[in-house]
Amino acid sequence: MDTRETYFVDISSGDVVPHAEEAKSVSFQIQATPEEVTKLKALFDENYDDDMSTFNRAQIPFRQYHNDPENTQYDHSMQKIYAMIHQLGTLETRKSIEEMGVLNPINKSNTRSDIENLK
Repeated sequence: MDTRETYFVDISSGDVVPHAEEAKSVSFQIQATPEEVTKLKALFDENYDDDMSTFNRAQIPFRQYHNDPENTQYDHSMQKIYAMIHQLGTLETRKSIEEMGVLNPINKSNTRSDIENLK
């Protein structure tokens, strides 16, 4: 059985490192096994690919964000990252993520009416 160790996660760079000073900027602290860190890094890799597809989509000016599968996939991959960080996080990390509200699925009832009218 692997023991959990402390790691620091930088959301902007996708770094998951054992020492805070190794990260460009620390976003969250987690307690994880090496296997869990590998899974989290894989989620960041997926997210990078999704981010690149949104860049390509951005070159098409008439496609709107809310009606775009690439952006939906990117949002979903970010939600999976935050969910895993929440699961592995310290009490402070879990509280921060809960306050951000990123774990709640986006539903149409929360969409601003002006945006909903554009659809």
